[in-house]
Amino acid sequence: MRYLLTTVQGLEDVVVEEIAEKLGASSARSAYMSGRVVADVDAPPSSLLALRSVERFGVFITSGTFSALGDIVDGVRSVLPEILSYLSPYATAGVACERAGTHPFTSRDVESAVGSLLKEAGATISLVDPDLELNVDVVGDAYYVWLTSARRSLKDRPYRRYQHYASLNPIVAYAMARLVRLRDGETLCDLTCGGGTICLEASSVARVRCICVDISLKHLRGALENFSAAGADADVLWFDSTKLHRALRPICDAFAFNPPYGVRIPANVHKLYRGLARAVELLARPGARVAVVTPRWRAFLKYFGGEVLERRVIYQGGLYSSIVVGKVK
Repeated sequence: MRYLLTTVQGLEDVVVEEIAEKLGASSARSAYMSGRVVADVDAPPSSLLALRSVERFGVFITSGTFSALGDIVDGVRSVLPEILSYLSPYATAGVACERAGTHPFTSRDVESAVGSLLKEAGATISLVDPDLELNVDVVGDAYYVWLTSARRSLKDRPYRRYQHYASLNPIVAYAMARLVRLRDGETLCDLTCGGGTICLEASSVARVRCICVDISLKHLRGALENFSAAGADADVLWFDSTKLHRALRPICDAFAFNPPYGVRIPANVHKLYRGLARAVELLARPGARVAVVTPRWRAFLKYFGGEVLERRVIYQGGLYSSIVVGKVK
């Protein structure tokens, strides 16, 4: 079956890698920063529920490029018989549009135009909880038409009992654990762990020892609550990570962390990032790798003395950030 899978914009290749590894996808294609992957997977929809790099998924119908709203409507019209074949008698249909980019129309305009097309074809339209949800997503100058298979967002992890005020999207945390290339038996250090999301996602990538550090006792208690809900273990330290080298010997094979960057951090972000980069250097075992996600990536790289292997831009929640992947000297 051909599926469309959505993810955080900028992490499309992580989805391709995961579905090839776990589901043996025979083919997959995506456009960078589209947040969409189209893949041929010989597996039922239920098997996709275990994917950790995916937010939502469904049956792929068609895609194309456009210059006006009418082009999108014509694209849907060309596959209307296929769409209606999924609609059983007395079932209702609805249209949802997720839009990214600047366009001379709104998401509501797309939903209204395509909804009118379905209604003209004899479908019963429902604006609340339809039996069949048709998605017409618009990203840049491309559109994607697909049918929802799972309405629950897969990023809503059941272990999230404690919600950090600036909690990291679990999909991003999972991607970081993959990008840092964790191996069984290694020690992963999260120097600003918050609710423990990175270590919890890392446990699904490899059998690693996790060291979670945070200066806030409240957040560490929340992380322990999340670890308990997930049935996971980690070493949790209430400590200032910029001074952690005074208490620990070099023990980290890999680092993955999401340092503060917004209004709730100390005024001097450079002082914080300088201290974190220094801690990475002093706590690293030979060949240690690091993955950091932050909109303030320039500030981190100013003090990081290792080799930068990759910097990728991601977009989520209306904010562009960068994941910096590197190797500690």
